Amino acid sequence: MAGWGDDPKLQELRELIDEGGWRPVAVRETREADTVMVEKEGERREVCSDHIAFHRYVEGLKEDHHL
Repeated sequence: MAGWGDDPKLQELRELIDEGGWRPVAVRETREADTVMVEKEGERREVCSDHIAFHRYVEGLKEDHHL
C-alpha cells in the first residue's frame, strides 16, 4: 500500500459519494489495492487505489453501507 500523502482517488470517491449523489454498492479488496463500485441512476463507476487513507475510508464505507 502507498503512504499517507494526498490521494486523488480518495478525493474523487469522496466527491462522488458526498456531493455527487453516488452510493457505494460493492467493495473488492486485494493485496494490491481496494476498489469501490458506486452507482447512480443505473450508471456504475469504479474507483481504485492502493493508498492507506483510501483503505481506511473503504473500511468505514463497508460498515456504513453493509457491504
